[in-house]
Amino acid sequence: MKKITLTLLLAVFATAIFAQYDMHHTQFMHNKLSINPGYTGDREVFSMTALYRNQWFGIDGAPKTFTMHAHSPFINKRNAIGLTIINDAIGNVNTSYVGASYAYRLPLSDETTLSIGLQGRVEHSRIDWSKAEALDQGDNTIPTNNRNNTNPNFGMGAYLSNDKFYVGLSIPTLLKTTVYDENNLVGVSINSQRSYYLMGGGIIRINQNVKFAPSALLTYNPSAPFEVDLNASFILMNTFWVGASYRLGDSVDGLVNFQVNPQIRIGVAFDYTLTKLQEFSPGSVEILLDYNFKMKGQKINNIRFF
Repeated sequence: MKKITLTLLLAVFATAIFAQYDMHHTQFMHNKLSINPGYTGDREVFSMTALYRNQWFGIDGAPKTFTMHAHSPFINKRNAIGLTIINDAIGNVNTSYVGASYAYRLPLSDETTLSIGLQGRVEHSRIDWSKAEALDQGDNTIPTNNRNNTNPNFGMGAYLSNDKFYVGLSIPTLLKTTVYDENNLVGVSINSQRSYYLMGGGIIRINQNVKFAPSALLTYNPSAPFEVDLNASFILMNTFWVGASYRLGDSVDGLVNFQVNPQIRIGVAFDYTLTKLQEFSPGSVEILLDYNFKMKGQKINNIRFF
């Protein structure tokens, strides 16, 4: 596979390096807690999700992201708590996030719940200049000292759902976090502007064995292009998910999920990039594992498709 030097890669990621780098996930409909604390506890039982994404594989320094989150309702399911751990590596920058979320869940009817969530997290970023590949030997503009920085951040979100649809609005990061070298010549702004997320989806029964599950994620950031992720999936016999997605101006994607039982779901997704990066990489891949625990006093009566 073709490789590209880190210097060229960082040029490709100019918007990400000097503005904002938002993590993309093709299976965003199964990764809501990462961007909306209002989703905390919506699975009705203690639930864990792990998601690994290798973006633009075959390119040195391309983004690799691992996400794990766990959450559960408590006290008559009116309250919920969650934990999110993310490690995101791009080029010579590695950022880790550890966050805790809380949501208050207000039943609007027997089937519909409105949840308001808050999140606090610690972000640790590191620039490793030893990974830089200089175009010219002895380039003195490349710093020699690695840079570390740790900052707090906060987010909030609202999430409305029942067994037929969901809609959510969130701002996962409210504060700016930046890592600079000792001379302030080169910097990485992890959250230079607030990102606003609007998500929605539903389940439409076609017949006894087939359900249609459309979903969408809209992302607005003042310093980046407007992002739209659209997905159309079919659920066959409550067991197999087969779907296709389109990310505006970026990629077309395919995903397959297998519902092993009401507790376990596994999935894989592949993106084919529509940008000039297709000259260097065949695309991106994601792997998903979702597990719902059976706890004392908690029952899984139906498969939760959201």
